Amino acid sequence: MKKTSIILILSGLALSAASCSLFKKTQQETFNSGDAIPLYPVATSTSADLSLGGHWYIKTVGAIELRGIDDEEWPFIEFVPAEARFYGQDGCNIINGSYRIDGGNSLQLSQLASTRKLCQGDSLAYPIANALNRTAGFTVATQSDGTSLLNLVDSAQKTVMTLRKSDIDFLNGAWQVKAVNGKPIDVDQARLVFDVDANTVSGNAGCNRLMGEISRNPRVSAALQLTNLATTRMTCPDIQTESQLLIALEEVTTAKRKNDSTVELLDAAGHSVVTLHRLSKEDLKNE
Repeated sequence: MKKTSIILILSGLALSAASCSLFKKTQQETFNSGDAIPLYPVATSTSADLSLGGHWYIKTVGAIELRGIDDEEWPFIEFVPAEARFYGQDGCNIINGSYRIDGGNSLQLSQLASTRKLCQGDSLAYPIANALNRTAGFTVATQSDGTSLLNLVDSAQKTVMTLRKSDIDFLNGAWQVKAVNGKPIDVDQARLVFDVDANTVSGNAGCNRLMGEISRNPRVSAALQLTNLATTRMTCPDIQTESQLLIALEEVTTAKRKNDSTVELLDAAGHSVVTLHRLSKEDLKNE
């Protein structure tokens, strides 16, 4: 995927696009990203439900192996346990419906709905709809590279679809920025909050609030790109560190979990451009 990320300046509630990164600031903040999403959502679903939850890229449908599709148009299904619903797109139309896990690995899909765009003759819309209608169960397996594969099976336990999970769920939550381009920083306000399901990032670049979107390359493990980044426009004493962080965020192509508390964001060459340390609930309470 060709990266076209741009830093935008947020004025009021409107974002204005530019052809290059912009870091001009003014005195007034215009939004509070800390209020945008829950940092630690409470899980109320069963373990089986949670294993199914998340954003899955379709890998095969019946005997068809997906390839040669633009990243933005790659078919996917996202299961949302809190709603007992799924959403996605089949390469042409938007799809959604309800699901229920009847103990073990029995999976019932219902209320399937789709938009009605006129699709090309080689569209995957019919094969995907047929596979979903036949689905009666599922299995989830973790691969050696840490990614997960979801098999949807029919009543005869025959695989009707395989899907590959967007494997950056470990980013969910709040993080302290500890280093930029390998250089440690000690800026308590420099924090990022990821909501992988909502495809959003928010937080603080050190002085100014920021927000943006997450995009992913379905062909790459742990792919992560931060796009449409926007900041408030306060004048800051340490604008150089903040600017370096914003530029580094633009360069991110993948995320790497070193351990449960440390994550590195890497550029296309595999170099660490941002190091993050997970914030606990206690860290947030002590602010």
